[in-house]
Amino acid sequence: MTSSDRTAPLGAAPFGLIGLGTMGRNLALNLVDHGTALVVWERDPALAETARAALPASTVWADGPAALAAALPAPRAILLMVTAGPAVDAVIDALSPALSPGDAIIDGGNADARDTARRQAALAGTGIELIGLGVSGGEEGARFGPALMAGGDAATWERVAPALTAIAARTPDGSPCCARLGAGAAGHFVKTVHNGIEYAVMQALAEAYDLMRHGLGMAPDAIGDVFGRWNHGPLESYLVEIAADVVRTRDDDGTALLDKVVDRAGQKGTGRWASLAALDYGVPAATIAEAVFARAVSARGDERAVLATERAAVTGLDLADLEAAVRAATVAAFVQGFDLIAAADVAEGWSVDRVAVAQVWRAGCILRAALLDRLADAARRVPPDALLLQAPALAAEMREALPGLRRTVAAAALGGYAVPAMGSALAWVDGMTRERVPADFLQGLRDRFGAHRFERTDQPGSFHADWRGA
Repeated sequence: MTSSDRTAPLGAAPFGLIGLGTMGRNLALNLVDHGTALVVWERDPALAETARAALPASTVWADGPAALAAALPAPRAILLMVTAGPAVDAVIDALSPALSPGDAIIDGGNADARDTARRQAALAGTGIELIGLGVSGGEEGARFGPALMAGGDAATWERVAPALTAIAARTPDGSPCCARLGAGAAGHFVKTVHNGIEYAVMQALAEAYDLMRHGLGMAPDAIGDVFGRWNHGPLESYLVEIAADVVRTRDDDGTALLDKVVDRAGQKGTGRWASLAALDYGVPAATIAEAVFARAVSARGDERAVLATERAAVTGLDLADLEAAVRAATVAAFVQGFDLIAAADVAEGWSVDRVAVAQVWRAGCILRAALLDRLADAARRVPPDALLLQAPALAAEMREALPGLRRTVAAAALGGYAVPAMGSALAWVDGMTRERVPADFLQGLRDRFGAHRFERTDQPGSFHADWRGA
């Protein structure tokens, strides 16, 4: 095979696919629908049986990673849809001896970007490239059009992109929600931040539900109507749309199903990874982190039951203010997430275009929202590493929503209702819009107890002083 053969596009060539759980099976069906032949392997017999019943008879079934590689023509493209963590390493270790230079492994799981970078480094020099592919949209998105966020070698992406672009969601103007967002682990990092923003927006909506259901005593159908109205304004989004569905859903006996659901929310790690990354890169993404902590609070049900006190009705809470509060918290969460992407990009040298990120998220993914068009416009108007809130239109939107956020947080606090997403969004905005914050006092304390030194406003350098009140 000549070198030109090895760089030929893989558009119509068969794909390998390892992992046929819910997401893998639905991506497989989506690929088949768009003309991509498949060679597949699934370790779990029950999952394999379910997939066999769904996939066409033309699908080639392998009995292991090496056999799958042998059944594919070079250059190979193999999509991994296995559980993030050690399972990915195990599959790559089993595959690598059977692969050749020019082959591509595409990890479509929710991988930690640090793991993706480590795996890419381990494959360096072999000629085998690893593409980290963030996949958003859940089961339905995987089947009918997900948002796909890729990171890795540009030439390798060009070869595998046709098949993946074909299955991606489309925006109303027909643009595919699929792109290489940068080098290295950029794709998986952007997906991690996507999930962190998702945590924050969901928490803000949960706080709004709590204030309406328990603070104002509203019936579920009435709350559903509120969410429905919000979905026809600036908050138009998939999450607000399904919020209306969730609160309206009834159990078999006709009562609200939510009233019978345990108040404990699980998590799979991506929100925590986003929060840890914010700490690592020094980015104030407090709304994302507080959403993760809120789930940790929810997990402490036994202790909450012991400590529980009665809550009175919330007074002075207006639904228009509540909408503004959710809007402000949502904008804050997105701006914090995009700020985190920018900081990581500066540190890692991925060359991520935040406009492209916003465009990929416009359809197919859980975060799809009208706000993304406004964020993309903001990203065009500020420097690549600047806070999107510096864009005049986005800053005006936040200023418009801010009074409602203040009044909502105040009403919730006086009524004893925790609103960590809304409260942290308010603290973040107030901090970021202060020319001078009390870190001067912190410098003084640090120098007083530990001689950590401080900087002055009137002269350059590092100083130490006698802070004993003289």
